[in-house]
Amino acid sequence: MTFARDLLVGFGVLLLSAHAFAQDSRDFYAEMAAEWQTKYTESPGRGEINFHVDFTTLTASWDIKYKDLSGPPTSIKLYGPAQPGANGAAILSFGPKGAKSPLKGSAPLTEAQVQYLLYGWTYITITTDKFPLGEIRGQLDVKAPQKVTQ
Repeated sequence: MTFARDLLVGFGVLLLSAHAFAQDSRDFYAEMAAEWQTKYTESPGRGEINFHVDFTTLTASWDIKYKDLSGPPTSIKLYGPAQPGANGAAILSFGPKGAKSPLKGSAPLTEAQVQYLLYGWTYITITTDKFPLGEIRGQLDVKAPQKVTQ
């Protein structure tokens, strides 16, 4: 019974992945705040990331905005695989130490990293000198399509 259930779940994940790659691209979004850090952080800092993945070229592009941090960022990185509340390994660095908001850029991804995004297993963390383990964090999720008005 467990094998059959695991097989069905695995098949469903493959179908979702195949559907995602049938589209040319996908948008992801996260709001960042101190309360989503895995280690307690008291900061008024806030931020958001709009993250776009082109499945044809496996290229990611991003637009990151943040404010009210305790100091300049020491790093801004994407981590995974990790579900909300868990920690993952650094996948991608978004900018150099002291990067200013707004921060835009692009970089290639691997197929595995794209899968982590599709599963909701990636997050962004901004670290500062005061909070070297992370001041604000946000879990990336698929961005809902915009409503079409007539």
